[in-house]
Amino acid sequence: MIAHLSGTLLSKQATSVILDVGGVGYEVTIPVSTFYDLEEPGARVQLRIYTHVKEDALQLYGFKTLRPQLACRLANLAG
Repeated sequence: MIAHLSGTLLSKQATSVILDVGGVGYEVTIPVSTFYDLEEPGARVQLRIYTHVKEDALQLYGFKTLRPQLACRLANLAG
């Protein structure tokens, strides 16, 4: 499981970012609160990651702090 990503922010939208980590671009879904906390593209950023694995997809959810990441995990355990 991917739990943390640190790299260069390539692009930033209200619901997702692309983060370059060692030459690999990761698309990460983010909440609006993280969007407002992130630096502008070109900056180095760190995100806590929740990796959601489904039968047909692997989705990365990124957060600036640990608290929303834990809430996401608990919601997925309950559902």
